[in-house]
Amino acid sequence: MPFLRLQFEFERVTDALTKQIPLTPESPRQEVFQKVINQSDYLITIHDVEYYRPICVNERLRCFYGFEKSVFQGIDHFYYLKTMHLSTYYTLIESMAFFRNDRTGYLNLTYKLLDAQRTWKTTVGTSKAIIRDKANKPKIAMTVMDLARQELTRSKYEQYLSLTAREREIVELLCTGLSKKEIAAKLFISHGTVGTHVKNIYRKLGVNKFAELSMLVEQFGR
Repeated sequence: MPFLRLQFEFERVTDALTKQIPLTPESPRQEVFQKVINQSDYLITIHDVEYYRPICVNERLRCFYGFEKSVFQGIDHFYYLKTMHLSTYYTLIESMAFFRNDRTGYLNLTYKLLDAQRTWKTTVGTSKAIIRDKANKPKIAMTVMDLARQELTRSKYEQYLSLTAREREIVELLCTGLSKKEIAAKLFISHGTVGTHVKNIYRKLGVNKFAELSMLVEQFGR
């Protein structure tokens, strides 16, 4: 899974940083800090999550955006609005809530970012605080990202396997010719519940027609 790979890189970079310098709120602007994050093959952003503004990016992300500098001076949250597609603005809200509530673990999100060629690129990223303030609140966070690749797209077989046991049961009954009403009676559930399951099944499998659903069941069903 892409997020596990990103989390592994996050831990590797964090470990390398702690071996090189003490991590303080001033560290991200230091040359040693920059050298470490520049050694990563991933896209990295360092954020001040107290004021929610970027501090710096690594060389790979600087080139991706086409920025002149990798360390920012006086830049604010408009950085995010200018580089992020409107459809993924929700990630800003999720990120702010994650750090303000000091949630544990990683924050995993999908972004659509504007590259140097003015093309929108879908990326996946994982974030977590790496430096805390004197009150032990998240102060500086790191986000490790990578471009969404073709191999990250789930195959139809993987999509089929993502169905729950109940959803597969309903799929198989649909393919025997039963109506939603008949399935509801057979499974002792409401007609509305069956309808909801069917909608979820079509969404998960990326199909719009019963014929397409039948073909998948014939190929992957037991």
